[in-house]
Amino acid sequence: MRMLEATGWHELPAVRQFVKYGLVGASNTIVQFAVYSIGVAIGIDYLVALVLGYVAGALNSYVLNRHWTFRAGDVAHSTSGSRFALVTGCAIAVNLALLYLLVHHAGIPKIPAQAILVLPILAVTFPINRWWSFAHPVGGGEPPTPAT
Repeated sequence: MRMLEATGWHELPAVRQFVKYGLVGASNTIVQFAVYSIGVAIGIDYLVALVLGYVAGALNSYVLNRHWTFRAGDVAHSTSGSRFALVTGCAIAVNLALLYLLVHHAGIPKIPAQAILVLPILAVTFPINRWWSFAHPVGGGEPPTPAT
């Protein structure tokens, strides 16, 4: 452990951003999961409830990731917003497909099945959002680095 501390790995911009992304993701997951669970509980089709939850969480995610995680306030909303929406749309599509497979083919209950998918989706969307959605256009695609 001392060796890891000595290298300053926790001070690397990508590590700090991933931690922030995870925290934002946790808040979004709470929003998304709450909307999904309430939707399922009141009888909304679980796949529709997932999309509704994703939309609610995505709005929060965009604002927090743009201003806090990636500090990309100077990247045009038309650029970062459309890219973020595309990444989120793809994440929703993949999540829907995997959720359907877990529920209908693996026999996992709907709510636990969605809980299983949270971390894999987070792990895939972080690098895409870092290097593309919120990348500064002048820096040749370099991701923004958080202020120290």
